[in-house]
Amino acid sequence: MKQSDKLTAYYFRAAHQADTLYLDNQMQKLLYHASQNGIAAFALYADNGYNGLNFDRPAFSLMQQDMRNGRLEKIVVTSLDRISRNFFDVIAFADCAAGMGISLEAVNGDHAALDCGRQLYAALTVKGGACR
Repeated sequence: MKQSDKLTAYYFRAAHQADTLYLDNQMQKLLYHASQNGIAAFALYADNGYNGLNFDRPAFSLMQQDMRNGRLEKIVVTSLDRISRNFFDVIAFADCAAGMGISLEAVNGDHAALDCGRQLYAALTVKGGACR
């Protein structure tokens, strides 16, 4: 699959199913990002009722499968805590994605903290299970 055929993944999550307003708000922010950046080829991945304490979420698992299958070029979230509540897991996931040629971006800009976090992560030599 050539690069131009790849998709941007928009991932969003809410821990409580009753919090559909929060989920809708995330989706609107991500769709706005797509329109403002001229992104027409994208896929939405939404987990409703799943916390960010682990990666055992249906839409997240599907997104990981699409990563392994080479379908994605970028993953966009509203904030990095949508990937995981554990920042070390976020770093491990971002590094795994980068190894597949996939960038990770947060609409709120907190993805800029990844480089600093990577240095801390490397210093602590913590291993994550984000790349399955």
